Amino acid sequence: MKTRKNTKSNPNFKNTGADISVVALCLLIIFICSFLFVRNLNRTFSRNDKTPVATVTFKYKSVQRKFLDRAVWDRPQQNSPVYNGDTIRTSPEAEATLYFVDRNVVELGSSTMIQVFVNNEESRIDLTNGLVSVETSDSSNMLVSSENTTAKISKGSSFRADKSGEGNLQLVVEKGEAAVTGQEEGAQSELLTQGSVIQTGIQAPLVVVSPGKNVRLLNQSGNGVDVPFQWQSSLPAGEELILETSPLSNFSDEVQKYTVTGLTEYTLTQQSISFYWRLYSATTGSSDANVQSGKVNIIAAPAPVLLEPALEAEYSYTAAPPAIRFLWEGNSLVASYLLEVADNPDLKNPQLSRFVNTQSLTLSDFAEGTWYWRVTPRYLIGVENAPEPSKTAFFHIEKQAAIAEIPQVLFPQATAETSRGKEMSFAWKNISETKSYRLKVAKDAEMKTIVVDRVVESNSFKLDDAAALLPNGDYYWTVSGIDSKGAEMAASAPVKFQTVNTDYSLRGIFPPNGYVLADTLCPDTRFTWKTNVETEKHFQVSASKDFSKLVADVKTSGNGIEGISLPQGQWYWRVVADSEAGFLKAETKHFTVASPLAKPTLFDVGNMLVVFPEGKTKFEWSSVKEADYYQVRIIKIGNEDSPVYENLFITGTKVEIALQNVKDGNYRISIQGFAAASVTSTRRYGLAVDHDFVLKHLRPVELVYPANGAKIGGLEAALKPFSFEWESVIPPSSSTLILRKSGVAKPVFEASNPALKVQAPPLESGKYTWEIKAVVPEGFDISSRKRFAFTVLPIPPLPPAAFSFPKADTVLDAAFFKSNRTIEFRWRSVDDATHYRFKLLDSSGRSIFTADIRADEAKDPAVNFKDIARLSRGTFSAEVRAQRRLSNGKVFQDGTVSRVRFQIDIPKARAVSTDETGVLYGK
Repeated sequence: MKTRKNTKSNPNFKNTGADISVVALCLLIIFICSFLFVRNLNRTFSRNDKTPVATVTFKYKSVQRKFLDRAVWDRPQQNSPVYNGDTIRTSPEAEATLYFVDRNVVELGSSTMIQVFVNNEESRIDLTNGLVSVETSDSSNMLVSSENTTAKISKGSSFRADKSGEGNLQLVVEKGEAAVTGQEEGAQSELLTQGSVIQTGIQAPLVVVSPGKNVRLLNQSGNGVDVPFQWQSSLPAGEELILETSPLSNFSDEVQKYTVTGLTEYTLTQQSISFYWRLYSATTGSSDANVQSGKVNIIAAPAPVLLEPALEAEYSYTAAPPAIRFLWEGNSLVASYLLEVADNPDLKNPQLSRFVNTQSLTLSDFAEGTWYWRVTPRYLIGVENAPEPSKTAFFHIEKQAAIAEIPQVLFPQATAETSRGKEMSFAWKNISETKSYRLKVAKDAEMKTIVVDRVVESNSFKLDDAAALLPNGDYYWTVSGIDSKGAEMAASAPVKFQTVNTDYSLRGIFPPNGYVLADTLCPDTRFTWKTNVETEKHFQVSASKDFSKLVADVKTSGNGIEGISLPQGQWYWRVVADSEAGFLKAETKHFTVASPLAKPTLFDVGNMLVVFPEGKTKFEWSSVKEADYYQVRIIKIGNEDSPVYENLFITGTKVEIALQNVKDGNYRISIQGFAAASVTSTRRYGLAVDHDFVLKHLRPVELVYPANGAKIGGLEAALKPFSFEWESVIPPSSSTLILRKSGVAKPVFEASNPALKVQAPPLESGKYTWEIKAVVPEGFDISSRKRFAFTVLPIPPLPPAAFSFPKADTVLDAAFFKSNRTIEFRWRSVDDATHYRFKLLDSSGRSIFTADIRADEAKDPAVNFKDIARLSRGTFSAEVRAQRRLSNGKVFQDGTVSRVRFQIDIPKARAVSTDETGVLYGK
């Protein structure tokens, strides 16, 4: 008998260390394999056996490269080299740029593959599929070949080739010229010039010549740049053509639509932001495969601004030309600058023409005369428009026989401290071409009693033991230059200074002479002095310089005091003390307790402020005397604790604020000037200006009346025409009111620059739409969002006239006709009727008599029928219709027919019998 084998598992988890080791080893292996996989996927090859012919850069996703002698694709890094015979391809939505050594540039679109060749220093690319744009330099040609077609692109040209499938090739010359040749034997070369297009295979009905698919333009003026569009079209004549732009690639927002039917070129002016564009036929729509699209990249690149030398700056020299520092402000996109200096305003044949990689350069190459200079940027990125140079500035250089410059003294100016064994410093500004200086100190302004006379090499000097040479008192000093020939030049004017021996000193420190205190900060200001006298001192303040009347006389033993409150005005202060050296007085210093700064005046802000969809709102105010900066605050009235804008430091007198995210409402702007604390003044505040205004965002005009879906009576529309009413946040610069009637091609009424209330013309019944087309002075379109529809109802008919004679079923018998030889038909008048149409009909409905009479003042209009002989025994009917006619006779309001039946009952005529005449004879 077979026994059952026991296969029950009995795991042993006691050795956890081994389990952890196995798991860690597996994770390590996974990590190493993943790392090697990613590195292999993104590896970049390089080689040393070939010389690079170009470099490749890319953006968005990735680019792949394959060497001529290898079958493996690698992923190059930014600025990787490209070798002769390499194949380059881009992934979907990727873009790449090749920079050749001959300065040619080739841009690859998404899903594009090319092969690069350089033979005899001539570059060539073979296009397998996709889109390439070629920009040749001023010194090199380039070949582009695809299937059986080769294009030789001339120097300084722009060329585009687009291959979308087997046999489908599109060649466009955007600028310059290109010679296109087929590879069939005996094929002739065709020279294409700017704007030429060649297509093979499937012919696209629309081909855009310019701009390219991904063009870059420099906004160098700050006012936007014009973008010209040019295309070729084989669409049927008169077919509507649409050009659309949008900042979004899916055209979901801010779409600008232009109708360009019948045109082959169109220019969008002053474009300041990048945008996407598409050109398509309105018949096939924007989703058709033949839609032409691309992107225009507008890059802010302001032209250089010249800083130094300043305009009309003057330089002088005697022997060696001066060193001129050229300084300008550029932008971050510039690779280098071309600095040109010439002796004529047109800068022809410049003396200096040099490329520099910095924004400054110092040169000593210019002799006497007037020199003109400018700077032109050079960009590495490919752009369509040429770099804009700076404005031309000029400076003057003058050669002098002798130096006329006089040294400018720096210190000492008013007071100089001396003490036993210490030095005293003199300093002045340096003078060019001066080899040494002569310093003189005298006791008189005429510089006759000289106490110090020194010749020094530098522009400063330290006098040893000044306390002994210059004891306490007043002195004057001058300095003069000595040139290389030893000739002494003109000396500076004598400067007075006072020496104070600090071995026993009492000197006021703060506030210094001429200091300005804000009135609110005066009590918090600490008056300080420096002294080595330890006896009791008195702090004194007076309105007069001689301290004849004191407003403060405070005993103090320290080196400072505070809590002094003074009214606005000019004051003098000092500290006095008794010492071993006698009665000491600190130098008298004056200061001013100043009032607040004046209130600024806000310019050009009314009671309503309109915010535009783009740009910033500018607030400008008057400059406040002595103000260094301003604080600007905007709050919503009723919510003062949360400002919508606040800037506590604005040095200018204007500010530009983006208010697009601020809601409509009532706001207040406050502007206050401040003077910053300095060595001569405390921080000072000014009076604030507050201005309330209503903020509204620019919106499309609002159509007020007739409202959408309104119904207007026909009589009112014809006799008392209504008025179109509309509203706008600000008055437009140009506007048009357009009224259309359903079923009518052309507008039935138009008004240019209409008022906000415009009377409509008399309107007939029907369905109408109206709209306002409007543009504000800033160029924004504020046309009404949609057309409003309204209906003019039909004119109601006039009521039927009531017959007063004959009444219904009246019988006119022999007795009636015995006394009446006519029948007078009478009816009641109808309000507003101007005419009546009368008909008399027999029993079969045939018209016997008609009359058209004017309505008069009579209450009962009447028609007198006299031709009784036309009547016979039987039933007749009379009809009358009231009408309202215009002066030209046109029926304006028709009436309802009023009908009455009546009978004529007269005896039948008996037959007349005669006797037989017999046979008559005679001639």
